[in-house]
Amino acid sequence: MHANTTGNDYSEKRGEARRVELRNHRVEIKFTGEPIYQFKVTDVSSKGAGLIINTNSGFLKIIEVGQVIDVNFISPQGAAPSGMYTAQIKHITRMDAAPYKGLMQVGIQIMQRLDQDQSG
Repeated sequence: MHANTTGNDYSEKRGEARRVELRNHRVEIKFTGEPIYQFKVTDVSSKGAGLIINTNSGFLKIIEVGQVIDVNFISPQGAAPSGMYTAQIKHITRMDAAPYKGLMQVGIQIMQRLDQDQSG
């Protein structure tokens, strides 16, 4: 795991503003031979998202900055992004502020939609 310990270094690098008031927006990530990982999304745009992850999650042991992963965005409200995307891990940062203090945020950049034949 490659961690960035400064909490807000990535906000100025975002290409567009992210929605931060989400209800039940989450992602599922599956690796071969691993369980399906499901995480809460703290903020999202069409170009990226922040995932909240417990510090003792096995997921943190199998990812690193720069890695490309397939992510299934699940949005109960139907808001984009929703569906399967390829994304790149941009940072792994310990959260220093409530309500997520002590947890990790994994920032991902959305690269490409994988299920373009579906609406979303």
